[in-house]
Amino acid sequence: MLNVFAPGSGLHRYTRIHLRHDRDAARAEVLRLEGVIRGLDTTVIEQGERIAQLEANTVDVSVERQLRLLAEEKAEGLQRQLLELKARVANEHAVTVPPAVRPVDPDEQPTEPCGINVRTLRDALNPSAA
Repeated sequence: MLNVFAPGSGLHRYTRIHLRHDRDAARAEVLRLEGVIRGLDTTVIEQGERIAQLEANTVDVSVERQLRLLAEEKAEGLQRQLLELKARVANEHAVTVPPAVRPVDPDEQPTEPCGINVRTLRDALNPSAA
């Protein structure tokens, strides 16, 4: 049988100190990786919560949009009713005056073509234009 740890074999001889060191290094690496995994788990949980919050916000926005559309439709209907009521009140309280014939003073005759000749000032002052 071949002794692997025999001197001069060319293989590194492991002592108890080396084995203990390797074991401690492996434990430290396991602890480090467990910390990394815990951090990643926390990140995944936070992202899941964020996704749930965004989905809830999306639902809120769609409900808000529907409520806004309903409110706008109701406001338009109320505006239309208000205008109808204003028109009705204005018609009920309108002041109407029957048409009247104004007597024309004989000195106040209507202008041309059947009354007073109305010309511009330039034409009136220009004797050659007459």
